[in-house]
Amino acid sequence: MTLLTAEDYQRFPAVAPDCRYAYGSHNQQFGELTLPSAAPPHPVIILIHGGGYREIYDIVPLGTVVAALADAGFAVWNIEYRRFGNGGDYPQMFHDVGAAADYLPQVAQAHKLDFSRVISVGHSAGGHLALWLAGRHKIAASSPLFVSDPLSIHGVLALAPLADVSAGSVGELSSDALLAVMGGTARTAPEAYRNGCPAKLLPLGARQRIIVGSEDKSMLANARRYSDAAQEAGDEVALQVIAGAGHFEIVAVETAAWTETRAALLQLSADLG
Repeated sequence: MTLLTAEDYQRFPAVAPDCRYAYGSHNQQFGELTLPSAAPPHPVIILIHGGGYREIYDIVPLGTVVAALADAGFAVWNIEYRRFGNGGDYPQMFHDVGAAADYLPQVAQAHKLDFSRVISVGHSAGGHLALWLAGRHKIAASSPLFVSDPLSIHGVLALAPLADVSAGSVGELSSDALLAVMGGTARTAPEAYRNGCPAKLLPLGARQRIIVGSEDKSMLANARRYSDAAQEAGDEVALQVIAGAGHFEIVAVETAAWTETRAALLQLSADLG
């Protein structure tokens, strides 16, 4: 079985958005908005790319995913943010992702966005952040990650996410990038993990779908750990394992794995009403 690699992922074609907005002054603080051809108001997806929290992986490879989601009827806010290597050390990455989400209402009227059904979608490290966005309302007021009125997230589609970041900070999923954006390990920076790890914010209060390829072994083990904890905490969570898929097939729009991913998103949206 030949699986897609990180190099393959980096070669996914770029797709131009309808418009770009800066949510801050740094050159990495922007989002790209792509609108569907369907009649408004448009349900909203906040899309967060992954790449192991490293600056070399940016917003571009998910362009074909953006186009596919817009074709499915969603307004897609594909966000860029600072990462390890370009200023994303803790707590800045979280500040950027939160600010990008909270900026979106400023352009809602102009683009006829529907905030009654907001879904955060993230891949890999972006899956961590998509789940975290849904749990931001649980962050302690004493935390540097706290904001008083975060954008409400109603559903999450987490694709091969590092969902239990505390567990991921040790062992094979750990890295210099992860430790930098989290401010250390779960032992040395417990406050950061208490407010930056989705598993520590449970229950999130949003409906969650988690998709992982069967061959993405480490991420699958982490996702199962998180899914069990989320269900025990009372969240509505479904973990879907796609047979024969690795880490990147689920965001490669020409694959059968993507067909399953798209179907799961449409079902999640329908379930949200």
